Amino acid sequence: MISAIGWVPVGVSDPNPKRYELSAAERDVLQAMEEQEGNINNRDQITNKDKRKRGTIKVQVPPSAPASELPADLRMDEYSDDDEADEGAALGNLLLDQPASIAAEVAAEEAERNDSDSNDNGNDEEDGDDHEDDDSDDDLADVPDTREFEPVDVEGLGSMGLYNVGMGTGADMEDMDFDEDDSEAEDVKITDDDAVILVTKTEDDFSALEVHVYDQKRGTLYVHHDIPLPSFPLCLAHGQVSSEGTTGNFCAVGTFDTGIEVWNLDVLNALEPSCILGGEDTSSADEMMKLQMAGGNTKNTKMDMSGMNGASLKPGSHTEAVMSLSWNPIHKQVIASGSADTTVKLWDVTQANDHAKANATTFQHHRGKVQSVVWHPKEGTLLATGGYDRKIALLDARSSGDNAKFVKVQSDCEVLAWDPFHPENLVVGTEDGQISCWDVRKFDTSSPLWTLVANEFGGVTDLSFSPHVPGMLVTCSVDKTVTLWDSYSNGAPIQSGSPTPCGSKDMCAGKLYSVGFYPSTPLLLGCGGSGNILSLWNLEAEEGVKRNFGDRLENIGIKTIDSEEADDTSTPKKEDFEAMMAADRGAEQKSDQNGKKKKKGKKGKKKAHKRGS
Repeated sequence: MISAIGWVPVGVSDPNPKRYELSAAERDVLQAMEEQEGNINNRDQITNKDKRKRGTIKVQVPPSAPASELPADLRMDEYSDDDEADEGAALGNLLLDQPASIAAEVAAEEAERNDSDSNDNGNDEEDGDDHEDDDSDDDLADVPDTREFEPVDVEGLGSMGLYNVGMGTGADMEDMDFDEDDSEAEDVKITDDDAVILVTKTEDDFSALEVHVYDQKRGTLYVHHDIPLPSFPLCLAHGQVSSEGTTGNFCAVGTFDTGIEVWNLDVLNALEPSCILGGEDTSSADEMMKLQMAGGNTKNTKMDMSGMNGASLKPGSHTEAVMSLSWNPIHKQVIASGSADTTVKLWDVTQANDHAKANATTFQHHRGKVQSVVWHPKEGTLLATGGYDRKIALLDARSSGDNAKFVKVQSDCEVLAWDPFHPENLVVGTEDGQISCWDVRKFDTSSPLWTLVANEFGGVTDLSFSPHVPGMLVTCSVDKTVTLWDSYSNGAPIQSGSPTPCGSKDMCAGKLYSVGFYPSTPLLLGCGGSGNILSLWNLEAEEGVKRNFGDRLENIGIKTIDSEEADDTSTPKKEDFEAMMAADRGAEQKSDQNGKKKKKGKKGKKKAHKRGS
């Protein structure tokens, strides 16, 4: 099931994403390990210096000590007379510093043994000469090769371009490695023609954040990479600021857990999020992991962890599932979140590592689960929220929630959206299938500008405005369809009546839960739902779109078919010429048939006249 989708604007993604990136905790662990290794090296150097100063300890036995008084393992002269025993006796004499007379006897015995060895070697050399003579008789160099196959013609293979095929040299192998690296880099490269779509998907109890790429030139759609998630995802929001205050390509994901995970989308094999806002307090476990990886003592840490049967939450964390997210388009380090605990929280991403400062403020103006939060596209402090208490709230994030303005709707709120061309208008989609548009300048004192029933039976699960075409609105529903609406009349927002439907389509993706326009292309939208399929719809060829938005499309440089035909009326087309020729051939065939019928009629009359006569 696809629970949410989002788009990445063109130029935000890194064209050459990284394979892996160390997290802050991993960098701390590596630094601690380097420091510990440096301490060990310093300690070893000090120990070696002390050994050199102290010198080697020698064990000496007084020369006058009789051999019978020595331990049994040191009586080297009582062993057998074989080679190893003699060498052992000599070594024992050297270590025990025996009298010179005994050493002289041992030296004499070694000299005799060396003489005997030299004689034996001489005899072996003579025997070796005989063996060489025998080997010379068995030389097979002059024997012809009677094997059936022929030797390999290297020059012939070279002329055929097959020289060293499959047996490349070291340089060739290095070139092959470079080619493989280049091909892998080319496979993951993202160009300006690629539309990047974010999808939160759950299948067989496995949840993931998938990064899809749609090649607009070739028309291909594929999964670029995916990121495993710990729990069922409910919402996502795209942003460009990291926990370290740097710009990048990030996605915040809300799940059934209490924390908000922020992932770096430019890392292919990301194992941990860049930061987590709220959620369980795992600082003690992180410290224990650092100590274990650094090889430190973890006894005290284990004692502290023993009492954590139920993990505590970070300060300011949500206490239930995170149902909605919105990344501020003006103050790019701020994220708003709505939760099943009926609260709305504001987070500062740059303070994510400081648990006490990450949660900037908390609003408690709703009495039900908060299903939708959305920042104003122009005013960075204006926030709209909608919940299951059938209330839509508008508040200034700089103050407390006591000054929030409310309007009542007939059913639970499902989705909120601002009109990008007239941002004073807020559109609300509810569970009963109704869509209403409110002027926030008269939010709590007036009725909506217009109301329509977009889907009477399936409800409205999501809606989105086109960021390029004024008035183009799209809705999706659990009836598996996507519907287009024109919310403008004569180039301005509708003040009375209701939007005009411009077409509907079954996206073949099951019950739909999320829909959105691509911000970098005027007429491309995507949706997903229970079918676990991401469906895209290019609206350029839709007649309803051309008919209702033709003038607005021409204003942004998109020509419709009618305008192209008007420009090309003076130039005959190949298809028209062929049609004219076919029409002429048809007229000739009809005339021939009529002529034949007339001739037959005349003949019949003549025959009748003859019979009458």
